[in-house]
Amino acid sequence: MNALINLLSRFGLLKEDVDYHLLRAAMVVIFLFFGYQKWFDYEAQVLIPYISHGPLIFWMYPVFGIRGASWFLGFRNGCLAHSCSWDSGTSAWGFWERSARLLPSS
Repeated sequence: MNALINLLSRFGLLKEDVDYHLLRAAMVVIFLFFGYQKWFDYEAQVLIPYISHGPLIFWMYPVFGIRGASWFLGFRNGCLAHSCSWDSGTSAWGFWERSARLLPSS
């Protein structure tokens, strides 16, 4: 446990904003898990009622098909995980360094 704490301290994660880093890391994991599921046929079949009746995404089946719509949503979730947060528009480096953000956040 001390080795882990020393490693995190060396990277500067425990100096300030620990809650900020934990929240953003949790967002990355959640986006990756949800995006990863959408690449499989089972998840594509489960999403049929949600996509076909969704007011903003109903057009995906005629354009992409069942698997294509699921892959599109999986790719989008992967992009969200990569950017770490959709609302703050950060790059992957912006997760660790606030000055590297694409869009400023409050």
